[in-house]
Parts: sequence; structure tokens; C-alpha cells
Amino acid sequence: MSDYEIRQFVYEDDLDEVKRIWKEVGWVDDEHGAQQLDHFFSTGETLLATVDGKPECSVHTVPADMQIHESVISMLAVTAVTTSHLGRGRAFAQRLTAQQLIRAQEEGCGLSVLGMFDQGFYDKLGFGTGGYEREFVIDPGTLTVPVPRRTAARLTVEDYEEMHECLVQRYRQHGSVSLHPAKVYRGDIGFGENAFGLGYRDDSGVLTHFVWLDPGETPAHGPYDLKFVAYREPEQLLELFGLLRSLADQIYSVSLIEPPDVQLQILLERPLRNADISRGSKHASNIRSLAWWQARILDLPICIAALAGASDEFSFEADIADPLADYGDGAGVTGSWRIQLGSAASAERCEPGATGLPVMRASINAMTRLVLGVGAPSNLALTDDLEGSHELLRDLDTALHVRSPVLGWDF
Repeated sequence: MSDYEIRQFVYEDDLDEVKRIWKEVGWVDDEHGAQQLDHFFSTGETLLATVDGKPECSVHTVPADMQIHESVISMLAVTAVTTSHLGRGRAFAQRLTAQQLIRAQEEGCGLSVLGMFDQGFYDKLGFGTGGYEREFVIDPGTLTVPVPRRTAARLTVEDYEEMHECLVQRYRQHGSVSLHPAKVYRGDIGFGENAFGLGYRDDSGVLTHFVWLDPGETPAHGPYDLKFVAYREPEQLLELFGLLRSLADQIYSVSLIEPPDVQLQILLERPLRNADISRGSKHASNIRSLAWWQARILDLPICIAALAGASDEFSFEADIADPLADYGDGAGVTGSWRIQLGSAASAERCEPGATGLPVMRASINAMTRLVLGVGAPSNLALTDDLEGSHELLRDLDTALHVRSPVLGWDF
């Protein structure tokens, strides 16, 4: 077997090899795409697995945060896991991701989130699937909001710092995330060679709300992909929808994730009719639900404390299994915990059965989904690795008031 090593990425020495991996697996297919990796990998933490001295797998992460109920907690965003053809079958991606998670846990990070290529692989590291989000394809001309009277500002990739700050300062709700380094946002938006932004500034010149659109390979009529949307007040979202409507004379369809503040279908003119008559077209109007991201708790006390105010007074014992324990002493949250919900929500380790409280047994995958509100405890007992008495699960259903999370940031 060839010699392999796990080590830190060195930007000046390793960037070209990482680009080679991305090209090999088809994540970038031209020089423009490869150049965006200059920005992407200039920030965050990257681990490499090398075979005979050459990088064959990389795992890139950046610091971030997530809002859980009314609290904003630290988060590790796993932004790119890439393995070459030669590096397949050696669990490199799994080992590197585990090491990144352990580092983040040691640094006091509350949880980690990633976009999944498919469900199942990251489950092995304790990740649980996030909530459904609704993806719409609409004819922007069918939006029933008024077209704004004022002219929008044109935004380009060079305005990335201003747009990133607008995203960080945007109106946020439960589950929303922000990735901290502006450079990683610069890398994301740069991949779309024809992408552009439109937005509005306040009287002092500060960008308050904007959209970033990528026409892909069909810039004339679309479909356009609404990659990012940010606004500080919910009313500003309606102005952005009106801006999309103003583009309808040329853009025939736009794909977007439904924002958490509105039921988008209500703002569309005759949505069922338009879906029916456009069926079969590349601009077909439709709605689909999908869960594209996964999360796992790294620090249980931090995450439970964030539920203060989102739960009634209730106590129970949680016996949690966490596969991260296999990758290092003290890694993960395996063990028994006394969980207190309510105004002073908390979690502290305990001896198994010592609390005298009802006991729930769960994988960290299922516990994460429970804490984030992806599913009610009784429902998770049907589909996930989670067990408890019917009385305990019913009481938890009643005690928790956390709605399903929406990230609001694609990565």
C-alpha cells in the first residue's frame, strides 16, 4: 500500500494540486472556475491526505455561526470535501472531516453544518439530515408585488465584501447561518462567470438588501438561479421580489429557495395554471421540497442552552451515542446527560440512571435533529435512532417549541 500522510494545507505549495483534484472530479471544468479556488482556499482551515507525497483529498472548513431560537452560537461550516480518483476507498474524507470536527470541538464550537452530496456518507460521523426547504421555479412576471420605482444598484464580484456584510447583518430567524470569512463568499459567487447582483442602499450608502443571480449557460432567458438574497427588514424582501418581476421581459424563469418569512405561492398569479401550461418546458414552473444539508452537535451544553425560551420546564436524561468518539479520546458527546429545558435550559454529564429521570436513548444524529426542531421527538422515534417511553416522547413533543430550521445561505 502506498504511503499516506494527513497534514495541513500550505496555500503556496498545495493550491495547484488541490485544483488538480477539483478538475479531476469535475467540480471545476475550466480555467475560470479553477481561478476562484485562489480566493476560496485563501481562508479557513484545510486538511490534506497525501499519497506518496501528493495531495489526493482535501477538507476545507470555515468559522461560522447559526441562530438557534434567539441565540447565535458558533458553528463549523464544512465547505468542501474533495477526493481524487486515486484517493477513493481509503476513508480519507471521513478521517479528515473527523479531525476538523474534533479541532472545532476543542475550540468550543457548538455544532457543524455541511451541504451533502447524498444522504448516508456523513451519517457515519454523526450528522443528521436538516429540514426540508422548498425550491421554486417561477416566471418572475407572475409575481404580484409592485415593481420598485427606484433604480437598483448594480453589484459585481468586486463588491463581495459589501454583499458579505449585508448577508451577515441580514434579518435572521431560527436556523439561519452566516459564514464569517468574506473571501469564501467571494469564491462562491465567482464561480458563475455571468453572475451578477442587484440591490438597494440606504441614504448613507450602506447596502441593505440585494439579490445575486446566476444565469448559468443561458444568460439570455434563463433559467436564472437566485444564489443569495439578503434583507434587513421583511418588507425589503417584497421590494426584491418586485425587482425580479421587473426583469421578466427578458428572464423567463428563476429558481430560488423560499425565504422563511413568506409563503411564496401566495405572491404568484395563478400558480397552478402556470405550472400546468409550462410543464415540459425548461422554464417549467414547479415546487419541490428537499433537504440538502446536514448538521451535528459538537458541544451539547451550548446547543441546549440556546433552547431557553423555546421550551417549557421539563427534565430528562439522554443517553447519547456518538461515532466521533472512535476518532479520539474525549471526542464527541457520547455518554449520559441530564437535560433541563425551560427558561434555564442546560445539559450536564451524569452517571447513567443516577438522575431518576425518564431516559431517552439517541444517536447524536437524532439528538441534533431534535434540538434543531427538524422533527418532533415522537416522529424521530419512528425514523431515527431514538428511543424513549411513549410518555416521555409525548411530553417532549409538548415541551419543545422549536420550528424547522432554514439556513438562508447555500454552501
